[in-house]
Amino acid sequence: MEKRVSESEVNSEIIVLPEDTNMFSDLYGGRLVEWMDNIGSITAFKHCRKKVVTGSIDSLFFLSPIKLGYIVHLHSMVTYTTKSTMEIEIDVSSENVETGNKSVTTRAFFTYVAIDENGHASEIPEIIPETSDEKARFEEAIKRSEYRLNSLKNIRKDLKI
Repeated sequence: MEKRVSESEVNSEIIVLPEDTNMFSDLYGGRLVEWMDNIGSITAFKHCRKKVVTGSIDSLFFLSPIKLGYIVHLHSMVTYTTKSTMEIEIDVSSENVETGNKSVTTRAFFTYVAIDENGHASEIPEIIPETSDEKARFEEAIKRSEYRLNSLKNIRKDLKI
C-alpha cells in the first residue's frame, strides 16, 4: 500500500479579516495555527482516507507578520510516513493585495496519527517520494521523526506516563 506525495498535496488561500487580527491589525498566531492544522488534516485525510488526530507540531516559527487584508497562501504535503503516522510539511506565505509583494511567513511540521473506530492507531499507506526535492524532504524527515520519538519517550518518562 503506497501513495505518491502529489496525491494528497493541498493548496489553500484565505484573506485575513478583522476578526482574525489582534490590536495591531496582525493575524493572531493561534488563528494561523488553526488554519495550518486544518490544511494539514485535509492532507492527512487524503493520504490515508481514515480518521486522523494531530500528534505534534514541530519547528513552528512566525517569520513575518501577516496584516489585515493580506492573502494567506498555505501549502501542505506529506513528507514522511511510519506505520500509522504522517509528517506533513506546511508552508505559509502572505501577499499584500495592494502591492502584490509576497513574504515567507511560516513553516512547520505537523504529525498526524491515523486512528480506527476505537481510537487506536491504524495502518496507513507508505509515502513514495519521486522527485529529488521530495526525496531530500523524506531524508530530512527521518531525522525529525527519530527526534520526535526520543522527545516523546523523555516526556512520558518525566511525566511518569
